[in-house]
Amino acid sequence: MTLFAEQKIIEADGYSIMGDGPEENPAVAKERAKQNAKQAASEKAGIYVESLSEVRKGLLTRDEIRTISTNVIEVRSAEITPEILGGVAVKYNCHITVVVDTDSIDRQLRKDRKKMEESVRSNKKLEAENARVLDELTRLKARYKKADESEREKINREVRRNEEQFTAIQWNEQGLEYYDRENFKKALDCYKKALALDENYAAPWNGIGWIRHDEKKYDEAIDAFRKALALDENYASAWNGLGYAYNYKGDFNQAIDDCQRAINLDSHYAAPWNNLGYAYDKLKNYYKAIDCYNRAIDLDDKDAATWSNLGNAYYEVGNYNTALTCLNKAVEINPKQASAWNNLGYIFTSSGDYDNAFQYFKKAVEFDSKSAVAWNGLGYVYNFRKDFKKAGDCFRKAIKLDAKYANAWNGLGYAYGGQGNFKKALESYEKAVALEPDSELYRKNRDTAKARLQG
Repeated sequence: MTLFAEQKIIEADGYSIMGDGPEENPAVAKERAKQNAKQAASEKAGIYVESLSEVRKGLLTRDEIRTISTNVIEVRSAEITPEILGGVAVKYNCHITVVVDTDSIDRQLRKDRKKMEESVRSNKKLEAENARVLDELTRLKARYKKADESEREKINREVRRNEEQFTAIQWNEQGLEYYDRENFKKALDCYKKALALDENYAAPWNGIGWIRHDEKKYDEAIDAFRKALALDENYASAWNGLGYAYNYKGDFNQAIDDCQRAINLDSHYAAPWNNLGYAYDKLKNYYKAIDCYNRAIDLDDKDAATWSNLGNAYYEVGNYNTALTCLNKAVEINPKQASAWNNLGYIFTSSGDYDNAFQYFKKAVEFDSKSAVAWNGLGYVYNFRKDFKKAGDCFRKAIKLDAKYANAWNGLGYAYGGQGNFKKALESYEKAVALEPDSELYRKNRDTAKARLQG
């Protein structure tokens, strides 16, 4: 996507009224006015976002436009002025000025589709929570007018609790905004402040879970997601996050259970279908994986990662033409989708087209230098070219990223053997066999290296 750097200034107004019933905190009333104005500003920003989104392939949904517009506005000023109504009530008027720039919109438009889907869901949940506390306050004010003194004191306590919940929601919203900008430290601070105000609020725990997942702290992510679910067992995003984390930990059966819980709560939620497919994929149940990936694509056909996963699953069942179609679709959607380039590399390796395979693996490591499978694939192409030194370098990089990667240890053994270092080759093959003792190929390579040393 190419955009000229440009900023747009948006002004909007909002208000809140206090003093027309129960006791209210003026500071909270002002924040309500600011939140009301910010919502109006994001609606205006949506027009700007929609006008720029057409440079992307495919149109954004209304929910995506609303979510992006919420995430890209930065408040430049918020002037709040009081207005006395009827001699008793105070209307706080907020005039807000926000800035939206094309760079921030571009970042949102390029966001990973799974992150976009989570942002949309979080944004809709926030809107519902803000509407709930506002409706509750309106009802409390109506009750207050008809209540006696003892009942009014109870309503005042309920209003104070309502204010704490409102403030917690605002902290959670701020945390989501920092998370979208990948400022995890500030996001965590916001989530903790939300929980300090409302310990029964599930959303901040869910937010903490996604931060810990992105930091690859999967045990901490699981703990946070479980805390969210203890407060709200119908929280589909937390079930999906739990399944996602268990996939990364290699507990695929648990991942299946958790992803299925998310799907049972919302069958139109694309991400858990993809995560469910991944778990079946790793368990070598490729046809079930294909079904799940296709379900995810039916719900969101713009996710390059799912197209890449689907291509890999078709490759595993020997349907190479369909695999190529899916992988080419993935790189068409996102030319920097490393997993798709990697999977293309393996397809061309299996067909003996090492020149193309080499180019694809190079792209894969260029776009994701932390992909052990891509470094492994590149190493195998170098082995085929008999450039054993470069092959060894690639396999060592793969092993540094994943010390339990048996295939990389096997490839490293072959690279050492090609350089005549059969002692190192044997050590590498033994590592591969220890990790996957049922592999006939690894055992055969180990025995061959052992015989070369003894002969």
